[in-house]
Amino acid sequence: MKSVFGPFIAAVVLALAGGAFWIAGHTESRLADVHKQLATLRYADADTEGDEVEQSLGVERRVPVLGPAAENDVRDARASAGYWRSDYAAIAPHHDANGVVTESDPTILFLSANGAFRASQNATDRGDASRRLDNVVKSYGEVLKTQASGCAAGAQACETRAVDAAYNYEFAIRAREMLARGRPAVTAKNAARPQLRPTDEQDLPSGSTLHGKPGGPPPATDMNQFKIVIPKRGEERKDAPDAGKGGQKIRKG
Repeated sequence: MKSVFGPFIAAVVLALAGGAFWIAGHTESRLADVHKQLATLRYADADTEGDEVEQSLGVERRVPVLGPAAENDVRDARASAGYWRSDYAAIAPHHDANGVVTESDPTILFLSANGAFRASQNATDRGDASRRLDNVVKSYGEVLKTQASGCAAGAQACETRAVDAAYNYEFAIRAREMLARGRPAVTAKNAARPQLRPTDEQDLPSGSTLHGKPGGPPPATDMNQFKIVIPKRGEERKDAPDAGKGGQKIRKG
């Protein structure tokens, strides 16, 4: 009896472990699709797929370590998509009935603070702009408090976000002070960023993206001087087998 009971327990344990790994792999595959949409600048698709993944996380949430990590990952991806779509209201942090911030994810808090600063640049009234900057300063303060209490991401990512949040915190304070003195508030580069939608000629959004500013040739550069060489197809090489051969080399000396 003892010889049967031992292998049976081992089989059950292995089956449970295999099921957990299968669930984790399936979830990671779906998360990879969300990140692919985000990396290819298809923010609406990333938000839609991320919402589907988040709503379908059932048993996955109960898997220790992997479940909470997957849930935070999909929420962060959706928040990034919302920020780059300029949908700042969608990434606002959660508050309780007393207005206290209950959101504990530093990534969402940081993106929400960035979005609040961007939105403050559209204020036409000085009083409204000052109130918005007050909220921006508080938002960056919440990011720094959350970072200090612990960060689940990698050490480098946490340090980078903490430095950026500290810099933006000081920047927002100086902008608020200059506004209070009656001077035009300092603005971030591309603060009044337009909605990033694809143009009629291309399927990529215009302006800055999460990958940075779009590249291009230097100004006043004549691109006609650059020739594009296209390799011949196989049938073309058969029709002209001598094409591409160099001339006879002449020995020197």
